[in-house]
Amino acid sequence: MQLQQVFSQAEEISVYKNGAGETYACGTEKFEEITAAWNGMLKDSHVMPAFGVSLDEYTVNAMKNGVWVEFCFGEEKVIDELPFEKLLVEVRPDYNGFNVTRYMKDCGYSGRCFYIDLNSGDMSALYDYLTK
Repeated sequence: MQLQQVFSQAEEISVYKNGAGETYACGTEKFEEITAAWNGMLKDSHVMPAFGVSLDEYTVNAMKNGVWVEFCFGEEKVIDELPFEKLLVEVRPDYNGFNVTRYMKDCGYSGRCFYIDLNSGDMSALYDYLTK
């Protein structure tokens, strides 16, 4: 399975705006709308090597500002030998590529990231939807 495909297996999606979060369960209207916007954004994307490494304390502090989306899975998933229980992304309208931060309960948001290049796209439509 490729990284772009695993997002559709999330059981919940949490959206954080300047530190305040809301969580949407799979099957709810908001979950489905976020998933549709996310999948539309990823349509022509490809995974590239990530240079980023997340540090839990830094990431948790960074989530207090801006817009973030987190995909929560009911069980551990593994992509390219990298395990995770949640995947976190900062959503900025001008981003045409972004780190995908992995979360594990024993170490939080620490460790190697994934990176998705949106090819010729950006995150503006997703950002607009999440902030409306």
